Amino acid sequence: MNKTMLTAVLATTLLASTAALAADMPGEAVFEQHCTACHALEHRKVGPAVKDMNKDPAVLRQFITHGKGMMPNFSHQLSPQQIDEVIAYLRSREGK
Repeated sequence: MNKTMLTAVLATTLLASTAALAADMPGEAVFEQHCTACHALEHRKVGPAVKDMNKDPAVLRQFITHGKGMMPNFSHQLSPQQIDEVIAYLRSREGK
């Protein structure tokens, strides 16, 4: 296999792997669209940073669905599936 062919195969594999990872975490896209105005991964904005959030699914669901304080209610903007996806994404960030 020549060098150009090998480079093309490696690039294709890398792109496919990246796409698969993104597809595995649909909650990341929902988080980016609906949450990043107030929340960042590593630092406080209006709301707490993801790294500082309580990652208990029941607590996250309560806050996302019903809001609290400055946190708005997202039950009319997000489906139950999207809320579950965001919770899975936030929990996947634990320890990062």
